[in-house]
Amino acid sequence: FFFNDTATTEIYTRSIVGSVRCVQETAIRLLLFHAGLKFEDVRIKREDWPKYKDKFELKQVPALEIDGKILTQSYAILEYLGSKYGYLPKTYDKLYKVIFVMNTAEDIYRKAYMALMPSSPLDAKAKDEAKKNILEVDGPLHLGALFKKLSENESQKFIVGHKYTIADFYLLGFWATVLQNPDFNATFYEVIKTKMPGLFTYLDERMKDFNPYYKKCATKLYYFDAAGHGEMIRLMLKAMKFPFEDIRIKIEDWPKEKETGKFILKELPVVACEPCGVKFAQTDAIMHRIGGRYGYLPINKPEKLYKVVWWCNTWKDLIVNYMGFAHSSYSEEKKKEFRIYYFTKIVPSLFEAMESKIMMNKCSDYLVGKSYTVADFYFLGLYKACLLYTSPSPRDLSTSRMPSSA
Repeated sequence: FFFNDTATTEIYTRSIVGSVRCVQETAIRLLLFHAGLKFEDVRIKREDWPKYKDKFELKQVPALEIDGKILTQSYAILEYLGSKYGYLPKTYDKLYKVIFVMNTAEDIYRKAYMALMPSSPLDAKAKDEAKKNILEVDGPLHLGALFKKLSENESQKFIVGHKYTIADFYLLGFWATVLQNPDFNATFYEVIKTKMPGLFTYLDERMKDFNPYYKKCATKLYYFDAAGHGEMIRLMLKAMKFPFEDIRIKIEDWPKEKETGKFILKELPVVACEPCGVKFAQTDAIMHRIGGRYGYLPINKPEKLYKVVWWCNTWKDLIVNYMGFAHSSYSEEKKKEFRIYYFTKIVPSLFEAMESKIMMNKCSDYLVGKSYTVADFYFLGLYKACLLYTSPSPRDLSTSRMPSSA
């Protein structure tokens, strides 16, 4: 498991390397996904391992690379990422519980591995004894301890505390193995489901959070058959190469559609995820949610985050001020008065500020940093709407007043 974080350029490019699908590396992948960090998942085939092993300390994976520095040991990696991204408790009591859960889950996994996997070093007789032990002694003991910790926690939605910790990712790594490996599934699934329903519900519900990661979601974007606020979401999803259904509602059909109960606040855009049943509304909130999850919003870099949100708000000011008179009930004479003020006062002021921001950015290809952010999609989506619906053309205005963006 190999991952790059090029802090000097503030571009997140990550590669993860893992020789087998195991609990530890799955836990790290899920943490990275939940934190909204983009990464490339590179898995080493067993036959290729001799070519790679000298690259890694201790000649083992998973491993983590940051600016050329390679980190190893799964627990150390998880605690490093947990500390960096807010998944490691700051109190000793909760930290103890987190490590207890991880150690207990690891004990189950290692004992089950020895008893169930073909690559186990045990002979047939020893494997039968180990399997009997995991079914009758160690399995119930360790799973029971996890169930007890969950039951005693202040919230049964998480194993420790009220939010995700590295312990949740570790347990979900174990549960992913149960779901994907036939031998683990036959040994643990029904036992947990029937004898520990609270633990089963927790694992089942938390795993749904990762339906997008496992590509189990059917994403639908509802918006009008037009550009505007829906366009920036379309552009971001397309840039991600994320499959989604672009559902365009005709204006004449909207009065009937909005009363169906499908749309939060009875407005668009709305992004829906099936079969999860999760729905997102409010353009800014959607852009933050998707952008944050998939690496287009630098939520862990306050200075950069400020710049991104500045761009979104400033471009929105440009549009809102225009819409305020263009589609109002004012008389034509009043609209003309507002139009003159808008294009001679507001537009030059905002464009001058945006031009200054562009010149300050080190890379002229993007608005913030050296890669796409929510700001770029926001700008391009609303700019497309301007090209289609406003007069005079923003292209003419941007060429004369903001040449860098043009």
